[in-house]
Amino acid sequence: MSCLRPSSSTTKSSCFSPGHEPAVSICHGKQYVHKIDIYFQRCLRRGLPQRRSRQYEHGFAEHGTDINTQSLCYAWPLSGEHSEETLVIAFALAFILLFQGGQAVQPGVVTGQLRTIDGSPAIAVRVAAVSVPVATGNAVEADGPQYYTLGFSASTALTDKDGRYRLVNIPPGRYYIVAGAIGEATYYPAAADGSTATAVTVAPASTTANLDFKLLRRFGGKVSGRVKPNTNEEQVKATLLGGRLEELLDVPVTGDGSFEFGHVPPGTYLLGLFPRPPGLASVVVKVGDADVSGLEIVPPPTRAVTGRIVVQNGPLPHALLQFSTPQGYVDATIKPDGTFTTRLHAARHQVELGGMPVGYSVASIRLSSIDASKGFVVGNADVSGIVITVASPSRLPRVQGVITGLPAARLTSTRVEVTGPIIGSLETAAKQDGSFEFAAVIPGLYRLRLIQVPELAPINLLVAGWDTTKVQVVVPGR
Repeated sequence: MSCLRPSSSTTKSSCFSPGHEPAVSICHGKQYVHKIDIYFQRCLRRGLPQRRSRQYEHGFAEHGTDINTQSLCYAWPLSGEHSEETLVIAFALAFILLFQGGQAVQPGVVTGQLRTIDGSPAIAVRVAAVSVPVATGNAVEADGPQYYTLGFSASTALTDKDGRYRLVNIPPGRYYIVAGAIGEATYYPAAADGSTATAVTVAPASTTANLDFKLLRRFGGKVSGRVKPNTNEEQVKATLLGGRLEELLDVPVTGDGSFEFGHVPPGTYLLGLFPRPPGLASVVVKVGDADVSGLEIVPPPTRAVTGRIVVQNGPLPHALLQFSTPQGYVDATIKPDGTFTTRLHAARHQVELGGMPVGYSVASIRLSSIDASKGFVVGNADVSGIVITVASPSRLPRVQGVITGLPAARLTSTRVEVTGPIIGSLETAAKQDGSFEFAAVIPGLYRLRLIQVPELAPINLLVAGWDTTKVQVVVPGR
């Protein structure tokens, strides 16, 4: 068995960046199972689309059964600290272009009937409208179906007792109508993969009816269950991963905590929730020809964990704070003042602070007077007073500037603010002669603004090296 590693030949980069792979080996037993599940949850949590890329086929065992995962979710290779935000911006721009023109574009509807191999109505089978990739329009045959990259599922539904389906709220565009899940799916009208499927064009405010087709494969039983106790949170989804599928299946959890995936191919799967509650271990589900019902997902109780991060010199750089166990991890948001609050389940948790620039490292982690660098235990009470100290370079660059075009009476009340590759922002007061200084910053791109001067738009400030950066801020005349 080989370790799970991104292929160097792929043109996309995994959503977990180099240097952030877990320190624990994922090539053994349960840790292997949970870590693969964690990677999918991490991609979903960051809002990245699932993309079928060059396949990773790694068999692994838990409870004496084999699970075969065939793909990981991928993001386009975007460099820099804000790669995920850039991806979100790209999607936002796409939607802006879609709805330009003064009037909102109305979505379309697709309906039809699905039948089994034997010709009877296919009941409770997932049907989805999957966008055709814009770049190619169709798969490149030379690549083969295993390299084919599908778009996103714009709409999904389960077939009813007559095998009929209705896909609603589909943005105008070209789509494949897919029954089942990628890896074991049937594409309208009768294709086993996207390279030979027929794309359907959905026009604004239209209904495309009578897209009837027949399954090419036999399905196993239905999978259903309940979350106990109910999370009472909106947009919680039950997820299913594994078998021969090449995508992560998800269905909403209803108000009473129940969920149903419909029929899925026979195989062994990992059942979980998204967003994943802290400490929730995946449930191994074996699906054959019979329905699998009565499954229970029981999130463990959690406790509040609070603390702060301090840096020895200068501002705190952007960083990723996580608390991990062999079964999973929990992200924590670092507030502008360096404090953090999260909720963790009862277990020993390891503190992980990564993503910082070269020259920065964790100097110490303490819980009151106790060394917590090797982890700390959460029991049946809240935990407070965690202090993470970050070591930084002893010499950091300065920023020196001067403001011109502003009357002396306004200069004395003007404060200069910069935001960039740091947690929060830095502020300093302008002197009477218009000069200002930031004694210690981190190299990178910043946005500089004069807080009390709204007529001046924020300007870009590049701190390119370790020497002093000088900047002149010119306030335009009224």
